[in-house]
Amino acid sequence: MKIFESLTVGKVLEKSATQVPDKTAVVDGEQRKTFKELNTMANALAASLAEIGFKKGDRAAIYMKNSIEFMVAFYALQKLGAIVVWVNSLYRKKEAEFILKNSEAKGVFIFREWNDHHYLLDILSLKNELVELESIILVGDDEGQGIYSFYSLIERAGDKAVPSVDINSQEDLSMLLYTSGTTGKPKGAMITHYAAVRSGWEYSLGVQANSEDIFIGFLPMSHSYGCGSILIQPILLQSTVVLMDKFEVEKAFRLIEQEKITLQLAAPPHYILELNHNSRPNYDLSSLRAGLIAGMIAPEGLITQVEKEMGVYLTSFWGASEVGPGLGTMCPYPSPLDIREKYIGRPIADTRMRVVDPNTRKELEDGQIGELTLAGWHVMKGYWKNPDETQRQIIDGWLFMGDLASREKGGYFKIYGRTKDLINRGGYKINPYELECMLIEHPKVEQVCIVATPNPILGESICACVIPKAGQTVTLKEVRDLMKDEVAPHKLPDELCIMDDFPKLSGGVKIKKFGKDGLA
Repeated sequence: MKIFESLTVGKVLEKSATQVPDKTAVVDGEQRKTFKELNTMANALAASLAEIGFKKGDRAAIYMKNSIEFMVAFYALQKLGAIVVWVNSLYRKKEAEFILKNSEAKGVFIFREWNDHHYLLDILSLKNELVELESIILVGDDEGQGIYSFYSLIERAGDKAVPSVDINSQEDLSMLLYTSGTTGKPKGAMITHYAAVRSGWEYSLGVQANSEDIFIGFLPMSHSYGCGSILIQPILLQSTVVLMDKFEVEKAFRLIEQEKITLQLAAPPHYILELNHNSRPNYDLSSLRAGLIAGMIAPEGLITQVEKEMGVYLTSFWGASEVGPGLGTMCPYPSPLDIREKYIGRPIADTRMRVVDPNTRKELEDGQIGELTLAGWHVMKGYWKNPDETQRQIIDGWLFMGDLASREKGGYFKIYGRTKDLINRGGYKINPYELECMLIEHPKVEQVCIVATPNPILGESICACVIPKAGQTVTLKEVRDLMKDEVAPHKLPDELCIMDDFPKLSGGVKIKKFGKDGLA
């Protein structure tokens, strides 16, 4: 789109601050900042960062909880042309060390501590390992050698102007989005300013988001989904975003009621927890009109249940860090409920998508399941300092993502899981999603995840991981009895694992199906 061709991420905030200076941009607890105030803080921080040596092309890590400080740091760095390196606030020392070292980050932004974790002590203990790290920008009071107080930097900027920086929105990098590393070491997807800004716009088309909307922001903004939909989209649309540093069901209800939230962008577990929370009837949630759901495949019937019980228009989409911080498919607003239940949507504008045989890479006919591939403006420029992996993922201009999908009637795509998710039981290939859709119908089952476990004879067994409904017990026999007349015998679960919760990847959105050996 031509309107985004010269719009850098930093200019997004500047434009909104000029056009709607007195409108509330962000709410964070008791703090409220207008677009003008947010932009003024970002300008001041950018000026001081330039003074201590930050310049275009430098990598700077943001390792923070969702907060106003997080947003100010992000937009300040974007104004300077620095490349933001995302480190999820849930990461611990070893995970953070790899990203900081791999990106050769010159600086890192942190809170001293949060959620019972002391970030400053961790970073200081890594100083000898992180030879490129010169500055720690700390939300806190004290300063030391190489440690700068976040608010002192803002205050001391005075009337200093932000240096003029020539940024090519379609060529220069805005950020490095690191994958979760479930199939090896994390890889930093290189994302341009153009891709970041346009992605923020594309999210809005799924729910017809506009300047009158009020977003609730509990998705981690260091995650691809949260970055595009919460950190960039509301600022671009000149909407208001109400931040949460972590998701808590009743706190979310209170904020929806108090702030008259209209849009909620979330993952399936968030909606399931809200639906099942006994305090929901105590809150007026009528302002909530729509939402997005992604991060994992939505259980069958969930979108319908949310619409029926909460009155929320809900649609899913498909995205990944490699097309971050955005998406590849979306159901255009408004779409019929049966379409939103079945499909992840159609390719967004200027995007080509194919389904190919994972082995031969030949395009498959509609209705056949294969690997999803795509090409377009939002595909990453490659993996940071990893040309070999880049060549394995991007072939002849097509990004191969390892997601199982099919193209159906009307050009809509249906998602089934990951190619790695397929269970090989004695030579039979089993798709976990098929079994999950069936088992979620069990009256005693609240959530289910089907995974492979080692089998010395068959290679892999089928394990049904189940979270029972409150007060219920589930047995393997009950599970098999429910399914035995619906699927072939080789698809029946061999094992049952009862769980209180599912482990999540560090983004807090996707289920962590695989351990160190590649199996659940």
